[in-house]
Amino acid sequence: MAEPSLDTLPLHDRIAAKILAWQAAASPDRQFVYFNGQWVTYGEADRRANKVANALSAAGVKKGDRVAIDLRNRLEYLDVWFAIARLGAIQVPINVDYKTKQIAHTIRQSKIDHVVVEASLLLELEATFVEMEQRIPVILLDHQEIPGLSPGVLAYTDIVAHASDEPPAGCWDVSGADVGTVMNTSGTTGPSKGVLMPHAQQYILGRMIAADMRLNANDVYYNFYPLFHNTAQAMIVIPVMLVGAKMVLVERFSASRFWPEVKTHGCTAFYYIGEIMRILLKSTADEDAEGSLLRTAWGIGASASDFAEFKKRFGVELGAGYGSTEANVPCYLPRGAAKTGSAGLVAPGFQVRISGAFGEEAPPNTVGEILVRSTEPSALMAGYDGDPGATVAAWKDLWFHTGDAGMFDDDGYLFFSGRLKDAVRVKGENVSAFEVELVILEEPAVLEVAAIAVPGELGGDELKVVVVLRPDAQLTPEALIARAKASLPNFAVPRYVEFVDSLPKTPTNKIMKHELRKVPFSGATWDRLAQPKPGAVK
Repeated sequence: MAEPSLDTLPLHDRIAAKILAWQAAASPDRQFVYFNGQWVTYGEADRRANKVANALSAAGVKKGDRVAIDLRNRLEYLDVWFAIARLGAIQVPINVDYKTKQIAHTIRQSKIDHVVVEASLLLELEATFVEMEQRIPVILLDHQEIPGLSPGVLAYTDIVAHASDEPPAGCWDVSGADVGTVMNTSGTTGPSKGVLMPHAQQYILGRMIAADMRLNANDVYYNFYPLFHNTAQAMIVIPVMLVGAKMVLVERFSASRFWPEVKTHGCTAFYYIGEIMRILLKSTADEDAEGSLLRTAWGIGASASDFAEFKKRFGVELGAGYGSTEANVPCYLPRGAAKTGSAGLVAPGFQVRISGAFGEEAPPNTVGEILVRSTEPSALMAGYDGDPGATVAAWKDLWFHTGDAGMFDDDGYLFFSGRLKDAVRVKGENVSAFEVELVILEEPAVLEVAAIAVPGELGGDELKVVVVLRPDAQLTPEALIARAKASLPNFAVPRYVEFVDSLPKTPTNKIMKHELRKVPFSGATWDRLAQPKPGAVK
C-alpha cells in the first residue's frame, strides 16, 4: 500500500481505511481519537477496524453490500465505517434524528442489506420495519439495554469479541474510484436523494482541507459534528488521519462546554458553521478563551462581520469556501484575503462557471447558477442512488448543476447568493421543504402548504410553513406542530406557522415561494419558540 501524501496518493489508495492502516504501521502508539474519557491509538483503531470487519463478514456482510449506520457519535461509529470499507461494502449513514418515514425512505432508496444500530435508536427502526412490512438483518450495540433480542438481531459485542484483529481477506481489493458512501442530502422537487460518493471524493476533500488549515501532526481537532455527516468524515476525520494528528470527539456542540473542552484537551482546530460562530460570539467572553491553544478553524455560512470579529476576539485563523455534498469544495478563500464576504477562488483540480438563463457562461458580476466539474478523477459524486433521471439532469452539458446561485467578481472571487433549490439549512442540517410539506398535508384540515426559509436571529435559516386550511376547518398552530413532531426529525419541525386565505401562484398553478419570502414575518406569524412551556407562568 502506497504511503499517503497530501498531493500524490494514487487513486487506488485514496480510502480512509487505508490511510488508517498506513498511520497504524508508521506510528502505532500515537494517539488518534479521544472520546468519553478514552484515548485510542492509531494502532488500536486499526485493530478495532479489523475485528469489526471480520465480525461483519461472519455476519454476512460482503463486498458491494449496503450497510446502514444508525449510531450517535461514539468510537464504534469509526470502527464500523472503516470496517465496511475494508470489506468493499458501502456505508449508508442514517441521521439519528430521523423518524420512521425518513428511515424507510433511506432503506428503500439505497436497498439496505444490513443495519448497525444502537439500543437507544432501535425503537424507531423497529417501527420502520412494521410500516415497511419487511425486516433486514440488524446488528445491535448496547444489547444489554434491551430485554430480549428479536429474530434476526445480532449482538454487536458478541460477534466482535470472537473476531480476529488481522486484516480480513481481500480487504485491499477496493479502489478510491469505488463508491464508499451513500450520503443523504435534501431533495428539491422530491424526497431526499442519496449521493453516491467515491472513496476518493472524501479523500480529495480531506486533503484540501488539511492543506488549507495547515494541519500537522501536532494538531488536536475538536469535533462535535455528527459522524453521519460528510463534514465530520471528510472534513475532520480524514484530514486528521492524513497528517497523523489527534481528534477529540464529543457527542454534540455545547456553547458552555466549548472553551473548557478546547482548553482541557489542548485543541488547536475546529469546524464551524455561521450559526455556531454567532452563538460563540454572543454567549462566550474573551476571557473564556484565555489559555486556549486554538489556532485555526474552517467552515461555511459566517457573515463577513462575524468572520472578522471571531478572528479579532479569539485570535483564530479562519478558512472558508463553497461546496456541497455532491460537488466537493471547489472554492477556497485565501488566508488574509480582504474579500471575506466571498467564498474565495477556484481550487486547483476544479472548474467552476456561472450559468446564464440559457446555459451560457455569465459575465463577471452577474448572478446565475453555479456549475462545477473536476479535472481530477472521482472528485465529485458518482450520481444519485437509484435515480438515473436526477443524475442526468444534474450533469447537463457535462457540468454538475448545483442549484445554487452566485457570481464571480472581476478578480475571480466567487460570491454565493443563495439556493435555487427548494431546501432550507437549519442549524447545519439540510431540510427538504418537499418532505415537510408532505407531512403537513397529512393533516386533514390543511388544503395547501408552502414551506420556506426565513431569517434566523443567529444567521442561517429557520423554517416557516404558510398554510391554507380547508373551508370551515378548525386547526391551531399547536396542533399542526404536534403532527409535524410525530413524523419529522426535530431539526425539520417548522418554527413558524402562518395561516392565509390563499397562496400566490403562477398561471400554471405553481406556488411562487419567492413572493412569500419577500415578507417572511407578519402580525399573523406564530412562533413556537415564543409560546409558554407547559406549566410555565405566563
